[in-house]
Amino acid sequence: MGGRTPIWIAVAGNCVVAAATYAVFGWNAAAAHAAARNTARFSLIWLTVGFAAPGLVRFMRTLPPETRLIQAFVSAHLVHFATVGLLLTIFEWARVTQNPVEVTATVLIGAGAVLTAGLTATPRASRLYTGIHGVTLYIVFLIFFAAYLRHPVKPLRLLAVPLGIALLLRLTSRLTLYSARARAAG
Repeated sequence: MGGRTPIWIAVAGNCVVAAATYAVFGWNAAAAHAAARNTARFSLIWLTVGFAAPGLVRFMRTLPPETRLIQAFVSAHLVHFATVGLLLTIFEWARVTQNPVEVTATVLIGAGAVLTAGLTATPRASRLYTGIHGVTLYIVFLIFFAAYLRHPVKPLRLLAVPLGIALLLRLTSRLTLYSARARAAG
């Protein structure tokens, strides 16, 4: 899967998720909340695979590059942001007007971290650029991980498990077994 295909699959897939949610539940506040939750969960799949990509490449040689997978996550999450925007402007405008600072801070911090992780996903020679990408990617990861680890619906806490596995794959991607190095050297 080359080029921008993962990005288009992520966008189209999350649009289908949002549209299907509205088709099932109708055009109301409950459906808008469900669409926001479902699109976030769909983008979580892309984050998990993209975050684990450095370690997954050992098992899946045809995996798209980490850069494309992170950009696919950001693209899918932009669809989530659109559903949240729809929810807030059409069905929850009273909440926005009652708590403008809280809503604005939440949107700016979340969107800022996701967009920064996406905009810095393409590797550059600059250590600062690479550092900014790493920090924002781990912030986004930790936001998802903490949200699912403490999720009020207990079965959904299990979604923290694939995230934990993705973290382990990412952290161990640079590790090699001593015997493998010894065989290559000998």
